[in-house]
Amino acid sequence: MCTVTIEYSENRKAIDLLLSAIRELGAVVTITEENEPRYNPEILKKAEESRIAHRNGQCVKMAVEDLWK
Repeated sequence: MCTVTIEYSENRKAIDLLLSAIRELGAVVTITEENEPRYNPEILKKAEESRIAHRNGQCVKMAVEDLWK
């Protein structure tokens, strides 16, 4: 048994066509779709806030040597 993961964008028509073709081959046992995000949304939100803060100059720059003082 082999598992194949397909990531696709918004082109739902193309993915439906591809899934139909795979089903017609008769080699597929199950097809499941997951619409869950791959990453924790809270972490993504914090990362984006950090990027925005950095872009706006709201960050502190430190030399590597000063990290261990």
